[in-house]
Amino acid sequence: MGSQVTVRRVYNNNVVLGVEDGAEVVLLGKGIGFGRKPGDEVDTEGVQRFVEELPYKAARVADVLSGATMEETEVARAIVAIGRDALGLSVGQALLLPVLDHLSVAVKRVKMGITVDFPLRWEVGHVFPEESAAGREAMHLANARLGVVLQEDEWVAFALHFVNHRWAGGDLSRTLSMTETIRRSFSLLEESWGRAIDENSMNAARFVTHMRYLFVRALESRQLDDVGVDLLAPVRARSPEAVRAALGLRELVEEALGVSLTEGEVGYLVLHTVRLYAELGMERPGSGG
Repeated sequence: MGSQVTVRRVYNNNVVLGVEDGAEVVLLGKGIGFGRKPGDEVDTEGVQRFVEELPYKAARVADVLSGATMEETEVARAIVAIGRDALGLSVGQALLLPVLDHLSVAVKRVKMGITVDFPLRWEVGHVFPEESAAGREAMHLANARLGVVLQEDEWVAFALHFVNHRWAGGDLSRTLSMTETIRRSFSLLEESWGRAIDENSMNAARFVTHMRYLFVRALESRQLDDVGVDLLAPVRARSPEAVRAALGLRELVEEALGVSLTEGEVGYLVLHTVRLYAELGMERPGSGG
Protein backbone atom coordinates (compact mmCIF):
# COMPACT_ATOMS: atom_id res chain seq x y z
CA MET A 1 0.00 0.00 0.00
CA GLY A 2 1.27 3.46 -0.93
CA SER A 3 1.03 6.71 0.98
CA GLN A 4 -2.25 8.58 1.35
CA VAL A 5 -2.89 11.86 -0.47
CA THR A 6 -5.81 14.16 0.25
CA VAL A 7 -7.59 15.30 -2.91
CA ARG A 8 -7.63 19.05 -3.43
CA ARG A 9 -8.92 19.13 -7.00
CA VAL A 10 -9.96 16.55 -9.59
CA TYR A 11 -8.85 17.60 -13.09
CA ASN A 12 -10.22 14.58 -14.95
CA ASN A 13 -10.50 10.83 -14.54
CA ASN A 14 -6.73 10.44 -14.75
CA VAL A 15 -5.28 13.51 -12.99
CA VAL A 16 -5.71 14.63 -9.38
CA LEU A 17 -4.12 17.51 -7.46
CA GLY A 18 -3.65 16.61 -3.83
CA VAL A 19 -1.81 17.34 -0.60
CA GLU A 20 0.72 15.06 1.05
CA ASP A 21 2.46 16.06 4.28
CA GLY A 22 1.51 19.67 3.66
CA ALA A 23 2.93 19.80 0.12
CA GLU A 24 1.00 19.76 -3.14
CA VAL A 25 1.46 16.74 -5.40
CA VAL A 26 -0.08 15.70 -8.69
CA LEU A 27 -1.15 12.11 -9.26
CA LEU A 28 -1.51 10.53 -12.70
CA GLY A 29 -3.18 7.17 -13.17
CA LYS A 30 -5.92 5.66 -15.25
CA GLY A 31 -9.24 6.25 -13.47
CA ILE A 32 -7.66 7.74 -10.34
CA GLY A 33 -9.98 10.75 -10.44
CA PHE A 34 -13.17 8.88 -11.25
CA GLY A 35 -15.78 9.52 -8.57
CA ARG A 36 -13.33 11.46 -6.40
CA LYS A 37 -14.06 14.78 -4.73
CA PRO A 38 -12.03 17.27 -2.64
CA GLY A 39 -11.23 15.85 0.78
CA ASP A 40 -11.14 12.21 -0.33
CA GLU A 41 -8.08 10.12 0.47
CA VAL A 42 -6.24 8.49 -2.44
CA ASP A 43 -3.75 5.63 -2.20
CA THR A 44 -0.66 6.37 -4.33
CA GLU A 45 0.31 2.74 -4.90
CA GLY A 46 0.77 2.11 -8.63
CA VAL A 47 0.19 5.78 -9.44
CA GLN A 48 2.62 8.19 -11.09
CA ARG A 49 3.48 11.02 -8.74
CA PHE A 50 4.65 14.52 -9.70
CA VAL A 51 5.89 17.19 -7.31
CA GLU A 52 6.21 20.94 -7.68
CA GLU A 53 9.44 21.74 -9.50
CA LEU A 54 10.41 25.11 -10.94
CA PRO A 55 9.32 26.53 -13.29
CA TYR A 56 6.23 24.31 -12.94
CA LYS A 57 3.96 24.92 -9.97
CA ALA A 58 1.80 21.95 -8.96
CA ALA A 59 -1.30 23.44 -10.60
CA ARG A 60 0.64 23.93 -13.85
CA VAL A 61 1.85 20.33 -13.70
CA ALA A 62 -1.77 19.23 -13.37
CA ASP A 63 -2.79 21.46 -16.29
CA VAL A 64 -0.16 19.91 -18.55
CA LEU A 65 -1.00 16.33 -17.58
CA SER A 66 -4.75 16.81 -17.82
CA GLY A 67 -4.39 18.56 -21.19
CA ALA A 68 -2.78 15.49 -22.73
CA THR A 69 -4.04 11.99 -23.35
CA MET A 70 -2.50 9.00 -21.58
CA GLU A 71 -1.13 7.90 -24.97
CA GLU A 72 0.57 11.27 -25.46
CA THR A 73 2.08 11.00 -21.99
CA GLU A 74 3.58 7.62 -22.81
CA VAL A 75 4.95 8.95 -26.10
CA ALA A 76 6.47 11.92 -24.25
CA ARG A 77 8.21 9.44 -21.94
CA ALA A 78 9.57 7.64 -24.99
CA ILE A 79 10.82 10.95 -26.40
CA VAL A 80 12.57 11.71 -23.11
CA ALA A 81 14.17 8.26 -23.37
CA ILE A 82 15.55 9.30 -26.76
CA GLY A 83 17.20 12.25 -25.04
CA ARG A 84 18.65 9.92 -22.44
CA ASP A 85 19.98 7.35 -24.89
CA ALA A 86 21.20 9.72 -27.61
CA LEU A 87 22.36 12.68 -25.54
CA GLY A 88 22.89 11.37 -22.02
CA LEU A 89 20.16 13.59 -20.56
CA SER A 90 18.62 13.00 -17.15
CA VAL A 91 15.07 11.70 -17.44
CA GLY A 92 12.99 13.51 -14.86
CA GLN A 93 9.86 15.60 -14.97
CA ALA A 94 11.95 18.71 -15.73
CA LEU A 95 12.25 17.39 -19.30
CA LEU A 96 9.08 15.29 -19.48
CA LEU A 97 6.64 18.11 -18.73
CA PRO A 98 7.78 20.61 -21.39
CA VAL A 99 8.04 17.82 -23.96
CA LEU A 100 4.54 16.59 -23.12
CA ASP A 101 3.17 20.13 -23.13
CA HIS A 102 4.60 20.74 -26.59
CA LEU A 103 3.58 17.35 -27.95
CA SER A 104 -0.06 17.68 -26.91
CA VAL A 105 -0.29 21.18 -28.39
CA ALA A 106 1.40 20.03 -31.62
CA VAL A 107 -1.10 17.19 -32.01
CA LYS A 108 -4.01 19.58 -31.42
CA ARG A 109 -2.58 21.92 -34.08
CA VAL A 110 -2.51 19.11 -36.62
CA LYS A 111 -6.11 18.14 -35.89
CA MET A 112 -7.22 21.77 -36.23
CA GLY A 113 -5.25 22.34 -39.42
CA ILE A 114 -3.09 25.05 -37.83
CA THR A 115 0.52 25.55 -38.95
CA VAL A 116 3.26 27.59 -37.27
CA ASP A 117 6.65 28.87 -38.38
CA PHE A 118 9.97 27.57 -37.06
CA PRO A 119 12.29 30.50 -37.84
CA LEU A 120 15.35 28.93 -36.18
CA ARG A 121 15.25 25.75 -38.23
CA TRP A 122 18.54 26.36 -40.04
CA GLU A 123 20.37 27.68 -36.99
CA VAL A 124 19.28 24.83 -34.71
CA GLY A 125 20.21 22.23 -37.31
CA HIS A 126 23.73 23.61 -37.65
CA VAL A 127 24.50 24.74 -34.11
CA PHE A 128 23.04 21.68 -32.37
CA PRO A 129 23.37 18.71 -34.77
CA GLU A 130 23.12 16.01 -32.08
CA GLU A 131 19.99 17.49 -30.54
CA SER A 132 18.55 18.00 -34.03
CA ALA A 133 19.02 14.33 -34.89
CA ALA A 134 17.31 13.37 -31.62
CA GLY A 135 14.53 15.86 -32.39
CA ARG A 136 13.90 14.22 -35.76
CA GLU A 137 13.79 10.81 -34.11
CA ALA A 138 11.30 12.17 -31.57
CA MET A 139 9.06 13.56 -34.30
CA HIS A 140 9.05 10.29 -36.26
CA LEU A 141 8.31 8.34 -33.08
CA ALA A 142 5.35 10.61 -32.27
CA ASN A 143 3.97 10.24 -35.78
CA ALA A 144 4.21 6.45 -35.64
CA ARG A 145 2.86 5.98 -32.11
CA LEU A 146 0.04 8.54 -32.25
CA GLY A 147 -1.02 8.04 -35.86
CA VAL A 148 -0.56 11.70 -36.79
CA VAL A 149 1.64 13.62 -39.21
CA LEU A 150 3.23 16.50 -37.35
CA GLN A 151 4.59 19.47 -39.28
CA GLU A 152 7.80 18.52 -41.06
CA ASP A 153 9.79 21.05 -39.03
CA GLU A 154 8.34 20.01 -35.66
CA TRP A 155 11.68 18.36 -34.92
CA VAL A 156 13.06 21.86 -34.29
CA ALA A 157 10.89 22.26 -31.19
CA PHE A 158 11.84 18.85 -29.80
CA ALA A 159 15.51 19.62 -30.48
CA LEU A 160 15.19 22.91 -28.59
CA HIS A 161 13.74 21.09 -25.58
CA PHE A 162 16.78 18.80 -25.60
CA VAL A 163 19.08 21.83 -25.95
CA ASN A 164 17.34 23.59 -23.05
CA HIS A 165 17.81 20.61 -20.80
CA ARG A 166 21.38 19.90 -21.86
CA TRP A 167 22.87 23.37 -22.11
CA ALA A 168 20.62 26.03 -20.65
CA GLY A 169 19.06 24.63 -17.49
CA GLY A 170 15.60 24.58 -19.05
CA ASP A 171 15.63 28.28 -19.95
CA LEU A 172 14.29 28.68 -23.50
CA SER A 173 15.28 32.35 -23.74
CA ARG A 174 18.86 31.36 -22.91
CA THR A 175 18.85 28.74 -25.65
CA LEU A 176 17.44 31.14 -28.23
CA SER A 177 20.01 33.77 -27.28
CA MET A 178 22.82 31.23 -27.61
CA THR A 179 21.61 30.09 -31.03
CA GLU A 180 21.12 33.60 -32.38
CA THR A 181 24.49 34.80 -31.08
CA ILE A 182 26.34 31.92 -32.73
CA ARG A 183 24.57 32.73 -36.01
CA ARG A 184 25.58 36.39 -35.67
CA SER A 185 29.13 35.33 -34.87
CA PHE A 186 29.50 33.61 -38.22
CA SER A 187 28.01 36.64 -39.97
CA LEU A 188 30.55 38.88 -38.23
CA LEU A 189 33.46 36.64 -39.21
CA GLU A 190 32.32 36.42 -42.82
CA GLU A 191 32.00 40.19 -43.02
CA SER A 192 35.37 40.75 -41.33
CA TRP A 193 37.24 38.29 -43.54
CA GLY A 194 35.34 38.90 -46.77
CA ARG A 195 34.51 35.27 -47.46
CA ALA A 196 31.81 32.72 -46.77
CA ILE A 197 32.26 30.08 -44.08
CA ASP A 198 30.93 26.58 -44.70
CA GLU A 199 28.98 26.04 -41.51
CA ASN A 200 28.65 22.33 -42.33
CA SER A 201 32.42 21.87 -42.15
CA MET A 202 34.30 20.23 -39.31
CA ASN A 203 36.20 23.47 -38.79
CA ALA A 204 32.99 25.38 -38.17
CA ALA A 205 31.63 22.56 -36.00
CA ARG A 206 34.65 22.79 -33.70
CA PHE A 207 34.24 26.55 -33.44
CA VAL A 208 30.54 26.16 -32.60
CA THR A 209 31.38 23.63 -29.89
CA HIS A 210 33.75 26.12 -28.26
CA MET A 211 31.12 28.88 -28.44
CA ARG A 212 28.50 26.66 -26.82
CA TYR A 213 30.75 25.81 -23.89
CA LEU A 214 31.79 29.46 -23.57
CA PHE A 215 28.12 30.39 -23.18
CA VAL A 216 27.53 27.73 -20.54
CA ARG A 217 30.64 28.64 -18.55
CA ALA A 218 29.83 32.35 -18.62
CA LEU A 219 26.21 31.86 -17.60
CA GLU A 220 27.19 29.52 -14.77
CA SER A 221 29.99 31.85 -13.54
CA ARG A 222 32.64 29.24 -14.36
CA GLN A 223 34.75 31.23 -16.79
CA LEU A 224 38.30 30.17 -17.61
CA ASP A 225 41.26 31.72 -15.84
CA ASP A 226 43.95 33.76 -17.58
CA VAL A 227 45.83 31.77 -20.26
CA GLY A 228 48.94 33.92 -19.99
CA VAL A 229 50.39 36.72 -22.08
CA ASP A 230 53.13 34.50 -23.57
CA LEU A 231 50.54 32.26 -25.21
CA LEU A 232 48.61 35.04 -26.93
CA ALA A 233 51.40 37.41 -27.91
CA PRO A 234 52.63 35.37 -30.92
CA VAL A 235 49.04 34.76 -32.02
CA ARG A 236 48.30 38.48 -32.05
CA ALA A 237 51.43 39.12 -34.09
CA ARG A 238 50.81 36.32 -36.58
CA SER A 239 47.09 36.77 -37.29
CA PRO A 240 46.01 40.36 -36.60
CA GLU A 241 42.86 40.10 -38.76
CA ALA A 242 41.69 37.00 -36.92
CA VAL A 243 42.43 38.62 -33.57
CA ARG A 244 40.46 41.75 -34.49
CA ALA A 245 37.51 39.56 -35.48
CA ALA A 246 37.76 37.65 -32.19
CA LEU A 247 37.63 40.89 -30.22
CA GLY A 248 34.52 41.79 -32.18
CA LEU A 249 33.05 38.46 -31.11
CA ARG A 250 33.89 39.33 -27.53
CA GLU A 251 31.69 42.43 -27.72
CA LEU A 252 28.90 40.42 -29.37
CA VAL A 253 28.95 37.71 -26.71
CA GLU A 254 29.19 40.13 -23.80
CA GLU A 255 26.21 42.07 -25.14
CA ALA A 256 24.17 38.88 -25.54
CA LEU A 257 25.03 37.50 -22.10
CA GLY A 258 25.13 40.72 -20.15
CA VAL A 259 28.41 39.69 -18.52
CA SER A 260 32.07 40.56 -19.07
CA LEU A 261 34.33 37.78 -20.32
CA THR A 262 37.50 37.08 -18.39
CA GLU A 263 40.85 37.52 -20.09
CA GLY A 264 41.13 33.74 -20.04
CA GLU A 265 37.91 33.32 -22.00
CA VAL A 266 38.92 36.07 -24.42
CA GLY A 267 42.27 34.36 -24.89
CA TYR A 268 40.71 31.03 -25.79
CA LEU A 269 38.17 32.76 -28.02
CA VAL A 270 41.08 34.38 -29.87
CA LEU A 271 42.85 31.02 -30.21
CA HIS A 272 39.77 29.28 -31.62
CA THR A 273 39.05 32.16 -33.99
CA VAL A 274 42.64 32.15 -35.25
CA ARG A 275 42.44 28.38 -35.72
CA LEU A 276 39.29 28.74 -37.81
CA TYR A 277 40.97 31.53 -39.78
CA ALA A 278 43.95 29.31 -40.53
CA GLU A 279 41.83 26.27 -41.39
CA LEU A 280 39.94 28.34 -43.94
CA GLY A 281 43.24 28.77 -45.75
CA MET A 282 43.46 32.45 -44.93
CA GLU A 283 46.81 31.85 -43.26
CA ARG A 284 48.93 28.83 -42.43
CA PRO A 285 49.34 28.11 -38.72
CA GLY A 286 52.85 29.03 -37.69
CA SER A 287 53.45 31.35 -40.65
CA GLY A 288 55.37 34.48 -39.94
CA GLY A 289 53.65 37.81 -39.81
